[in-house]
Amino acid sequence: MMQLTPVDELDRALDTPPEPARRTVFDRTTAIHPTGTPGVFDAELAPEWRSLVGILGGALVAIAVRGIETVVPGRTVRTVATSFFRPGQPGPARLLVKKVHGGRSVSSAVAQLYQDDRLLLTTRATLLGERTGIEWERRQPLVDIPPSACVPIVPPDRPLPHFDQAEGVLDPAGLPFTNGPRAAVRGYIRPNESRSIDAAWLAMASDWFPPPAFVRTEPPAGGVSIDLVTHIHRTRPIEPGAWLAGTFEVDTSSGGLAVEHGGIATRAGVLLAESFHTRWTAGPT
Repeated sequence: MMQLTPVDELDRALDTPPEPARRTVFDRTTAIHPTGTPGVFDAELAPEWRSLVGILGGALVAIAVRGIETVVPGRTVRTVATSFFRPGQPGPARLLVKKVHGGRSVSSAVAQLYQDDRLLLTTRATLLGERTGIEWERRQPLVDIPPSACVPIVPPDRPLPHFDQAEGVLDPAGLPFTNGPRAAVRGYIRPNESRSIDAAWLAMASDWFPPPAFVRTEPPAGGVSIDLVTHIHRTRPIEPGAWLAGTFEVDTSSGGLAVEHGGIATRAGVLLAESFHTRWTAGPT
């Protein structure tokens, strides 16, 4: 019979809600503001999150998560599924959030983010109440070299401010635009400022690294988001200076689309979040 390793008491503490974070740049640039109408919020898409095509999709998802947490308080965001329809640009936006299910254990809500009356994305989230159950995990470090052996992220031909919103380094074995044998990007990330690793931050981080398809393609091919699903296994208080490992890889590109599987974990291999990200890999037309 397969042996399952139980989660020990130390790591059960990682599943507790994070301590309230002070207002950081991340908090300010992903903030939402009530309009007075239930479920309707104003947001400002910050230029700090400019990416290859408009505002980083992960930052937009973080805004949606903020709204969902507000409309469904007291429950923990576990799965966030987003479809992207068009890129956002710096400036005002409007977020509409609706709770669509509220059971004894599971709740669901949908958020839509608009800019200039045009729909940017739709996000559906599953939230859970406090639960206990059988737990196990197979721990495995996501990156097999230390951060000191990694290299800085250097955008190819123009500044991409979203990379400045966290500190990150990459494994030199899989760098973008090197025509490597495998579409895989690995490295480390940590917040610029002391704050808890919460659902909104993990949703952003699952889209923060360079697209792994860039190892084998040139932008914008391989980088434009279609759908992003992030499952939050656990949140945790930040340990000052601690790196989190990230790995993202694409094994199949077919018909112009590729599905990227990613993970964010502690250096010891405790998985915090994993993602499935569909991106265009078709070349420009």
